[in-house]
Amino acid sequence: MHRIVGWALAILATAALAGCSAGATSSASASASASGAATASPSAAASGPVTVATGTFHRVDADATGTVALEHLADGSFSIVFEDFKVDSAQHTNVILVPNSDVTRDADIDQTKIVDLGPLKGASGMQDFKVPAAMTANAMSYHTVVLWDTGMKHAIAAAPLVLK
Repeated sequence: MHRIVGWALAILATAALAGCSAGATSSASASASASGAATASPSAAASGPVTVATGTFHRVDADATGTVALEHLADGSFSIVFEDFKVDSAQHTNVILVPNSDVTRDADIDQTKIVDLGPLKGASGMQDFKVPAAMTANAMSYHTVVLWDTGMKHAIAAAPLVLK
């Protein structure tokens, strides 16, 4: 029951934020003022992080293993969390979000519609990546986490997110 209430609060908060920022764009270069940043309601703050979607990495151009969770944090922001993660190399590899329901080849990615969460913190282990405040209202619009080779401009692996 607690998980259902948390999920419902996450959806309501996302819907409210979307309504407040109807003029915002979904590009990674979108900016929002500090006043446009999300704030959680007292009941959401009391519940702590809520996992709203999960996924598992699959191969695109190279192997990676582990799970991914999209978490709605108590402050209203979102975070991507990797668990049991492993990839051969973290060099030149960033974590990006894309609106696609999945990515199976490089051509699936429209590079103008990505949200770059920054470089991998290592080749293995638990890692978390904050979704930029400017993208908080649109976080639920991004459906796949991708390991992106910044040098060669290709997808290493992808994890499609499924709502909990």
